[in-house]
Amino acid sequence: MWPMRGGGETTELPPTVVTARVVFEPQSGEGSCCVAVDPAILSGSAHRGLAILTNLPVGPATVTVAGFSTDFAPDVPGIPAMPPCETTPAEAARACDEDRVAAPAFESPPISVTILSGVQTNLPEVSIVALPYLLDYSPAQDSMVAPPVNFAFTVVDAVTNIKADSVAVDVSFQVPEKTPPAFRTITKRVHIDLNSCEDGTDAPCSPSGTLALAGFKAAGTAPELPEGQVEAHITAENLSDPPSDLDFRYSFIVLATPTETATAAATPTAARSAGASSSQAAGESSAPAASAQTAGEPPAVPGNPNVPGATPTATPIPGGAQ
Repeated sequence: MWPMRGGGETTELPPTVVTARVVFEPQSGEGSCCVAVDPAILSGSAHRGLAILTNLPVGPATVTVAGFSTDFAPDVPGIPAMPPCETTPAEAARACDEDRVAAPAFESPPISVTILSGVQTNLPEVSIVALPYLLDYSPAQDSMVAPPVNFAFTVVDAVTNIKADSVAVDVSFQVPEKTPPAFRTITKRVHIDLNSCEDGTDAPCSPSGTLALAGFKAAGTAPELPEGQVEAHITAENLSDPPSDLDFRYSFIVLATPTETATAAATPTAARSAGASSSQAAGESSAPAASAQTAGEPPAVPGNPNVPGATPTATPIPGGAQ
């Protein structure tokens, strides 16, 4: 069930959800898998029950469902990459993205299930929670940016709104210590300006203004950054009770500051009076650049294969009201 702005729940798919993700994690720790699916499978529509997870290891496990505004579903951050779940039919799903990052717009708590040998296990009705997320952001993940580095992003919620004083951006990078090869990490806060937005008004959050989103458009320039890899950390909190958090990290590359040196030719007057030529050097100039992209998931470690010899079992992906 999807929460609605203004209260209540519905089986109707929220307009902001483009891709859904289902993560299966057995209690044994072996046989976890992640799969991206058409969100209509989760909406209680005619597609209900189309996709069934198969060949799951027997025993207790959890299933977590999430919805994303991107055309991909990322792997779960902070854990090794998971192999794709097997489904029936096979074309009902695809692998989760190991490289790009994105924050979910909706996510369920882990749902406890027990997989039995030779028995189809049906999930109960799933209640999904709206989360604060990034509709777009720049610099883009893994992009190369010339200084000064300008940030721009839209942080939104599909059910409530965003707490203004919770929105923050930090940048972190490594610098060498006096005794190589030791490094230390430095973190700096980016000053940002916020402009409120809400779909259906004169200041919409989404380009179409039809996704029923509310939040802020943010912009700011990072303090001086060294050449090399920089990690951006964007945080925010929505107005639900209790509130939910956004904790989004990604990296980009800062390029060296371009410089120019100009030499002025000696003037005839100076040459006659001083009997010598003179020269003058120009100072450094930096060229600003900007890049933009919608949300994307970090490089991941190859996942573990499914448990050999696992008893074929089946678990249908939830489909709204049962």
